[in-house]
Amino acid sequence: MGARTGTAVAGVLLALVAGGCDAAKDDAAAGPSPSASSSPTADEASTRPSELSRGDGKRSGAAGNVTDLEIYTQLARRAERIANNTPLAPVPADIDRGSNRALGYQLMLEFGFPAAQWRYLDALWTRESGWNHLAENRSSGAYGIPQSLPGSKMAVVGGDWRSNPETQINWGLAYIGARYGSPQKAWEHSERVGWY
Repeated sequence: MGARTGTAVAGVLLALVAGGCDAAKDDAAAGPSPSASSSPTADEASTRPSELSRGDGKRSGAAGNVTDLEIYTQLARRAERIANNTPLAPVPADIDRGSNRALGYQLMLEFGFPAAQWRYLDALWTRESGWNHLAENRSSGAYGIPQSLPGSKMAVVGGDWRSNPETQINWGLAYIGARYGSPQKAWEHSERVGWY
């Protein structure tokens, strides 16, 4: 995406955020506000969360309430970083280029999360969906890579939410940023209560 396109996207998203949107309502149950992401210690950074599956068969996914306005705000911040040509780190060698994981890594950086947060995001979405953009939990209705509950929440990012991994990842990262502030905090919440 060129700087001109990024600037236009940032302008549109900022206008939506500044003007509010019909779907964005004040929601006291939206959970904690975003906070600065904490960096893992050197020991944490060298290991990946070991449990990728709870083993109980439950996947409730992204079940918290986050308003559309909060999602738009996160997307606007990403667009600003793109417009400012924020440089991206190369995809790590253990991630297949062209995969949903590689796209997730690059988009995570575009959202402003440091590379050290990757192990948490990867563990979370590996457990939730295996990075499968067609993953569907038939019992809960959670859908896609982030296991949005319901899946239709992702329509705020794009009408192609059922089939486009980029739309799903963008929504999921905006949700994590708005509700938890970092993938690490989303992972920790998921470990504690079984959903994020």
